[in-house]
Amino acid sequence: MKKLISFILTVIFMTAAAAAIPASASPFSDVEDGRWSAPSVRYALDNGYMKGVGDGKFDPDGTLTRAAAVTVLWRRQGEPEPDADSGFVDVPSDAWYADAVAWAKNAGVTCGVSDEYFDPSRPVTREQLAAILFRYSEYAPVSVPERADLDAFDDGGEVSGWAEEALGWAVEAELIEGTDEKTLDPLGHATREQFAAIVERYDGSFTLAYNTPVIRSHYTEKPYPLVDDADIYVSPDGDDSAAGTFDSPLATFAGAAAKVREIKASGTSGDIVVAFKAGNYGPIEAELTAEDGGSPDQRIIYCKYGDGDVVFDNGVTISEDDFLPLDADEAEMFQQRYADRIRKVDLGSMLDEIPDLDNFAMFSDDGFCSPARFPNKYDDGSDQFLPSAETVDTTTLYISNPVMARRFASYPAERIPEIRIYGYIVRGYRKDTFTLESYDAENKMLTVGYGSTDEYDGKLRQEGGIWWRGEGDTGILMFVLNAAYELDHPGEYWIDRSTGTLYVYDPQGSYHVPLSHGEYRLRGFGSDPKYSYSTEPGYCAVYFEDTGYITFRGIDFLNNAGDFFMGYRTSGIEFDRCSFSCCSGKNMMLFVHSLPDLPMALTVRDCEFDLCVGRHVYVCDESNGPDRFTDRTDLLVDNCLFSRANLAYDWQGAVNMDFCSGGTVSHNSFVNCSRYAVSFMRSCDVVVEYNDFDSAMCNSDDGGVTYGAADVLGNSIVRYNFYNTVSPGSVGHFSHYCDDGDSGTVMYSNLFYNAGNVCYHGAGRDNVLRDNVMIDGSGAVIGSYTEDIINGRGLVGMAYYRSAEWGVIRGYIETVPGFAEALEARRPGATSLRFDFADALEKDFYLAPTTTFSGNLFINDEKETVLRFVNNSLHYCTVEGNRAHSKNEN
Repeated sequence: MKKLISFILTVIFMTAAAAAIPASASPFSDVEDGRWSAPSVRYALDNGYMKGVGDGKFDPDGTLTRAAAVTVLWRRQGEPEPDADSGFVDVPSDAWYADAVAWAKNAGVTCGVSDEYFDPSRPVTREQLAAILFRYSEYAPVSVPERADLDAFDDGGEVSGWAEEALGWAVEAELIEGTDEKTLDPLGHATREQFAAIVERYDGSFTLAYNTPVIRSHYTEKPYPLVDDADIYVSPDGDDSAAGTFDSPLATFAGAAAKVREIKASGTSGDIVVAFKAGNYGPIEAELTAEDGGSPDQRIIYCKYGDGDVVFDNGVTISEDDFLPLDADEAEMFQQRYADRIRKVDLGSMLDEIPDLDNFAMFSDDGFCSPARFPNKYDDGSDQFLPSAETVDTTTLYISNPVMARRFASYPAERIPEIRIYGYIVRGYRKDTFTLESYDAENKMLTVGYGSTDEYDGKLRQEGGIWWRGEGDTGILMFVLNAAYELDHPGEYWIDRSTGTLYVYDPQGSYHVPLSHGEYRLRGFGSDPKYSYSTEPGYCAVYFEDTGYITFRGIDFLNNAGDFFMGYRTSGIEFDRCSFSCCSGKNMMLFVHSLPDLPMALTVRDCEFDLCVGRHVYVCDESNGPDRFTDRTDLLVDNCLFSRANLAYDWQGAVNMDFCSGGTVSHNSFVNCSRYAVSFMRSCDVVVEYNDFDSAMCNSDDGGVTYGAADVLGNSIVRYNFYNTVSPGSVGHFSHYCDDGDSGTVMYSNLFYNAGNVCYHGAGRDNVLRDNVMIDGSGAVIGSYTEDIINGRGLVGMAYYRSAEWGVIRGYIETVPGFAEALEARRPGATSLRFDFADALEKDFYLAPTTTFSGNLFINDEKETVLRFVNNSLHYCTVEGNRAHSKNEN
């Protein structure tokens, strides 16, 4: 991977070399060639950023004025026409800096010294310059998440409070350096030569060519801090009747929570630390309410103590030595030719602790185990389908494939209800799972029962939709799942629910069987049953309600079949350096609603997720739905590893935000994951940055690695991410999927390698795809659902829009108080649009301007195939400044 990145950056540097290497000779008499700033002055001159002061002089030691500073940034931005005059009485309309000052004010780069005056001739201090650059970088934009420690300088305490963040950012980005190792001189005046050097550093760090992506930070394992002098100690060898001291520890999480309540009641101040000594604590099951939580001044911390792992294991692990041979009747049931390879384990009553056997997953040392199925998977582990059926009505399929028809006819009638089918519509890109009710072998008619996708009401076909219908000669691609008589492949399993027996074909190593404990459920969540969890079985290990400020640190959670953590009305919950493994529930973490008048402020930091099915981190702040443009969710998922996620079922992603405002997903690694690694549906003001998406859509069809949909409030940013090998070459695979209604998404400075398509899809507006680098099989699709076949080999396809679900957003406008006002503020005119689906190019319908596609760099084997535009009927888009470069060029 390091060699790959090195090659990519080498090519990018080559394309930028002409602009990045300044001439050596100085054109100014007061800037001799040996002066430290000479190369920077020449760079600023050659790029049109700065000019001389006359008489062949540059005045390198002259102070930088407010007018000169904003003019340089205005020139760097391409001298854009300002939207309006500055309005400052001391900025004449014919002044050389008038347009620059007006642009800077309207863009939020700087403001006046008062409402009426700008004071253009005032010298700029070093901390003021940092603030201007910081605001400009939000506009430009450029992100450096870290902030330097200004206390390292002797005069760091002299920095004005309003400038601390900006100056910390500028020092961390190496834009502003100390005047020596210990002196920052924040109140000193910036000089013209210093600003020339700063601008050169800015370009060198962030923009080389097409805003070269900064791939410098992703998941890194961090050391665990030692715990000193905890308030409560717990040990697998402890006793809940003990004192909870180091020498007399408690035994369980429940015992620790009870001791926390006791300490809180005593009126103690400061954090309450519960330290778990290494060991396996078995299942965790708890309900945490207001009396169990902390406050901003008193956090409750459950953490690991000392060396070794602290594990809460909610399931069982079975070794190959635990399996027994089949008896004669079982051998007959499985057909004699396979019987000698099949072994069994009696799970007995443990099956009662699996809430949803239809979506149960089991894990081996090597990864996911597959339920017995036909046809088996391909050798690479991906799904293998057969063109098998045609829809008769909403509950009946005609099995048109003779091989599949004979398969169903061979299954005993009493076993049919145990079987599921997994189907895929070629044209609709939709997968769904259905249970079966019966099969009429004579007429080849299969009757289905419940469908796993609630949105489609468990039917084969939504009224007026195309799902599970098939069009033309496509039919339905399908395979059979959970059929005992297909147990013929290494690693496959089948569970006989009537006897509580687990059967595995050729078991080797050990197997994890997730179980669930507790039946807590979210109460009162959701007014719309479609999104409500109040009717779910609600199995979860730890349930939070009306509580907050609780931290779990350094603890491993293993083998869970329900939701591991579920929260309703919470704030300030943290997970720090925890791990989650072999979980098959719908969510590892499910949090909905925040405490009144508080942000949810859920933090998941430095955690690892491996071999988990379902949504790993799911946050739905529907209580903030009407006010999410003013009330914050503030989710942070930072420096986490998501590995081998959702390889069994691909419709639920790793990090999911719904009705959220203010989420940040940064510095994470997503390795061998299914689609929707990061999803921010119906959410706004989300930032996705510095993530490494490596093979992040394997075993997936349709959708994107990152995904946004159905929120015209939008205004999300996707930047500085690395998309590596994203199911290239398929029309259904996209690195980023900007679905119906998603608006204001700005996607810039990302690096795509062999990453298929980037798609802006749907009726949103004001989306921007700019300054990205796309290498080897990475193309882009702008527009929406299209009949055209877009291959991922560096093709830029401009496809027209022909369908939408704008009614979702129209419903918000009509029913959600305050939504229309917020929408108008962000998207003027959007609430009065007409929706004439008959004319997709009708201007008002198309929500112009829809997309900006500019400044992107394509690097491919064959330059001439990189940029090819199809279906030029896409109107109201800006497409400019995109470049192609061949790897074979010198």
